[in-house]
Amino acid sequence: MRSDTPVRLDEVGSLPVVLNPVEAGRMLGLGRTTTYRLLREGSFPVPVLRVGRSWRIPTAGVLAHLGLPVPSTAGEGCSRCGARSNHGMEGES
Repeated sequence: MRSDTPVRLDEVGSLPVVLNPVEAGRMLGLGRTTTYRLLREGSFPVPVLRVGRSWRIPTAGVLAHLGLPVPSTAGEGCSRCGARSNHGMEGES
């Protein structure tokens, strides 16, 4: 995904579970400076995660904000959060 071109609808299914701020901002039509300003102010238009000093934005939140369907590749019962299933994990009862 290039930072200077819009995301095409056919690219949505191949997006990662979380986006970096530049990718998320681009999908929302925001420039880099505006994106980081909104993150610092706590007013980014979708939920964000702070991991250490890095920002991560769940793709599902961006797609929902844009009114686009969230692709699901997980099995039944998935909450579409991007988390992996724990089925078959050692020690599971």
